[in-house]
Amino acid sequence: MFSSRILMALWGLLLLASPVEAQHERMIRPEMPSGQSVMDMRRRLVELDRLLTLKSVGRAESLLQDLEQHSALKNELVTRRIRLAQLRDNHELAVDICREALALQPLNASLWRSFTISLLAVDAPDSARLAAGNFISTSPNRRSAGMVAVELFQDAQRPKMVVGLIDSMRSFLPDQFFLGRQKAVALLALEEYEESADEVVANLRSNPFNLGLVRNEILEGGYSPGEMPEFISRLEERATESKKNSAEVLLTANLFLMEGESEQAIEKAQSLRGKRSNMSATLQNCMTLTRELPLLAVLPDQATDDQPGNQLELQATVDYLLDVLSWLSSDSNYDPGIRKRAAGALAQVCEEALVQRVLGDDPQEAADRFTTLLAQVRRVNPSSEYLYSSQIKLATYTRDELQKPMVAARNLENMLMDLDLPLPGVALVRLSLGECYLAAGDTSRGRIVLTSLGRDPDFRQAGGHAHYQLARLDLAQGNLVTARDRFAVVAMDNPAAPYANDALELGLAITEEMENPSGGPELMVMYSQSVYFELVVRPELRIQALEEFVADAVRRLDMEEPQHLLERARFELAGAYAEQGRQEEAIAMLKVLVLEHPRGRFPAESLLMESRLQKEAGLDEDARQSLEMLLAQYPDYLFIDDVRDAVRSLP
Repeated sequence: MFSSRILMALWGLLLLASPVEAQHERMIRPEMPSGQSVMDMRRRLVELDRLLTLKSVGRAESLLQDLEQHSALKNELVTRRIRLAQLRDNHELAVDICREALALQPLNASLWRSFTISLLAVDAPDSARLAAGNFISTSPNRRSAGMVAVELFQDAQRPKMVVGLIDSMRSFLPDQFFLGRQKAVALLALEEYEESADEVVANLRSNPFNLGLVRNEILEGGYSPGEMPEFISRLEERATESKKNSAEVLLTANLFLMEGESEQAIEKAQSLRGKRSNMSATLQNCMTLTRELPLLAVLPDQATDDQPGNQLELQATVDYLLDVLSWLSSDSNYDPGIRKRAAGALAQVCEEALVQRVLGDDPQEAADRFTTLLAQVRRVNPSSEYLYSSQIKLATYTRDELQKPMVAARNLENMLMDLDLPLPGVALVRLSLGECYLAAGDTSRGRIVLTSLGRDPDFRQAGGHAHYQLARLDLAQGNLVTARDRFAVVAMDNPAAPYANDALELGLAITEEMENPSGGPELMVMYSQSVYFELVVRPELRIQALEEFVADAVRRLDMEEPQHLLERARFELAGAYAEQGRQEEAIAMLKVLVLEHPRGRFPAESLLMESRLQKEAGLDEDARQSLEMLLAQYPDYLFIDDVRDAVRSLP
């Protein structure tokens, strides 16, 4: 009985003590976060990752410090701390964090990858090589991990390590063609030109469809025209083997084009004629080269004694494309599909060559050749979207550059007889035909053609341009009232047209000058002579007319009042000087305009043109001063952001 009482008393004491002990246990054990807290932390982690991706270092560091207060996120924040240190270029700190984390997580592939990046940044290549090996061995997909490691070594400019890692991966996988393009580029950087060429050939023979990828890797990976003859000679040697395919022959031809050797490139392409697969690959490569022509034209020409420039490469590429595409689109090619596609590409090359003025040493011979080639395109592929635009550009070139407006007019007249000519093409041809008649001095026929086009309701856009040319013709012939009214209608009818602003300014100039007490219609008629010589494409006579007008206007006009017509004439005269290569006279005229018309309509454009001419003349400091003057005096200029970009681009 006694023992049972004692047991019951002890049990009661335990019951009394249990709440206190439970409370003490809750004080020691950390509380688990609620579901809402977990969701909030995950959301903030996603926000942190987004900030790190956007490289917003300040905000990311602030959020990271806040999240470090939660002990539950300790492991997940390690990689974020490493990434933040790398973004700050504090790779020593990143290395220390990686070492501490890897001591606890030696099988974490992501940590080994970050460790490799920072070791390369602190110039520890041996340690980086070991870290990359651990990264590959701990990754679930070792092939993709090897690709990532090679990319890391490429970004760190370690070509020797790239070659070594690729060779190791080839033995491990095994795959003798693993990352062949990357190895070829690395060997090129190591000046192992023959080995690099052999790697390129092996890659192309394993997969000929890799031509575009291999070509991009080589061209972007450090190939320098004129400086690597061993590489191209080895490629040329391998391209003569019996096992060769079209891809390596075309790559060799492309490299010859970069050297400016169009004849050798054409010879390589000629060896591929006959087999349909070879001709198809040649056409595909020609399409790629055609798309790159505009890029070659805008790149700065960096020609040296040892290295050909972009203009030489551009000319060689155009010559190559014209020759190869003309054969592919000729009757000698038995495949109608390839022939039609080649004809369309040929018209595109002709148009691009005319736009960029890539016409060789004899422009007249080039124009005659384009005429023949476009006739071939019309016969093979009359529905080509570039055919008629190329013919119009050829007529414009014949009119302006070759000074043969009537020849251009006859070509355009023949185009109007083409029943396949689409309706938009008809409008453009008629507009160009009217301009050719004006350039030839046949103003009567030009007025008839342009008036007929302007009255056609189906061609409103081309008709507006025709009315603008008719208004200029009225001004040139002294019909001031008619010209003023026509300019006003043109400007209001299509205010977004490229000629609308000029039409508005000319209409205002006529109105202001007719009401100018110190000017009047007589002075306006004198200015109209320059407009006439511009219409009939007589640049020397136009400059002479503008000079006479400026001299007479300065003598007769009241310079205390704004003289917008004189300002416009000075601006046009500066532009005419620049077109004739008289840069010093153009800059002097622009300086006079800015000085005497500071509140006019053209001082901002004058300063911009002045800076451009000074930059072309190598006067970078003067160009900077002109642009800074423009920024200071005319901050409301419409294209002021472009001016700021131009200032930043100056050395």
